[in-house]
Amino acid sequence: MSEWIGLAAGIGFGIMGLAAYLKTNLESKQREQEYQRRIEQLEDTIRRGQLLEFEKVVPEQKRLIRDAQRSIWIFSINSLGLFHEHREDMISLLKKGGSMIVLLLDPESKAFKDREKKEEEINGQISGRLRAEYRASVAYCKDIINFSEGKGSLELRLHKEDINEVLLIIDPDTGNTTVHINEFPPGRHTRGYIGKHRIIPREQPDLIKPYIQRYEKLWNNAKRVDL
Repeated sequence: MSEWIGLAAGIGFGIMGLAAYLKTNLESKQREQEYQRRIEQLEDTIRRGQLLEFEKVVPEQKRLIRDAQRSIWIFSINSLGLFHEHREDMISLLKKGGSMIVLLLDPESKAFKDREKKEEEINGQISGRLRAEYRASVAYCKDIINFSEGKGSLELRLHKEDINEVLLIIDPDTGNTTVHINEFPPGRHTRGYIGKHRIIPREQPDLIKPYIQRYEKLWNNAKRVDL
């Protein structure tokens, strides 16, 4: 009888030891998975840029534009928010001899019409808001030029790219280059501005380079607007 009790106890201790080993091994794997997840998140942050809290977007844009030494590049549907919030800072850049080039979505393009449907359409009707914003942005460009006293330059062209993010590029091709990215949300009836906002800092030139190259390619094929 005592032999059976000893055997049972031995088996019990063995099972407990195996369970402890499995538990430790499982916890170790979970920790490894958690570390890997954090590494992937960090890599994604580095690749895509630091996420900005929404309330800090406008102040950060203002800081970037005010820090610009030579030029600003804009890629957007209409960029009305940028013009409205930072008109004076853009005028100041031009007065210092700086330049701006602006790529807005051609209102006659398929991409623009698709965006109208996605953002505006209700029961087959659209409000015309995006077209009104485009016209307002053209007026802002003229306004900036007029108040720059003939200094600096601003050029506007129209692209036809299906757009899922807005770009604000500060001082491209210099050591001061910084990129602000506004990612468009995927849902219907949502404006792009409420999407995620990210910054790729000047310390990451290899990550910035593809945005510069993409912009230049679009710019070279875009239609010039007479301002």
